[in-house]
Amino acid sequence: MADELKYHEQSEGWTHEYLPDGHCVCFQRPGEIGGGYVTVDFERRTFATGYARPRVNAATVEYKGKGWQDRIVRDALDHLERVMTS
Repeated sequence: MADELKYHEQSEGWTHEYLPDGHCVCFQRPGEIGGGYVTVDFERRTFATGYARPRVNAATVEYKGKGWQDRIVRDALDHLERVMTS
């Protein structure tokens, strides 16, 4: 799972931590630009704003195939940026 976590590290100040369940990673946006959390559930292949395991939802995007982990991390971080800047 380390490779898919590299994307956010390109942006200075972003951090991440694994939740105790071992399937979720919470990404934190730097406090200097407003903060915020988004959590990616790699088992359920979904993400949600906040610091908790995302609920199962009827997501319109399915994450499959080669590179799905990288795509879900990018989408989650882009989602958090949109939420925190609107």
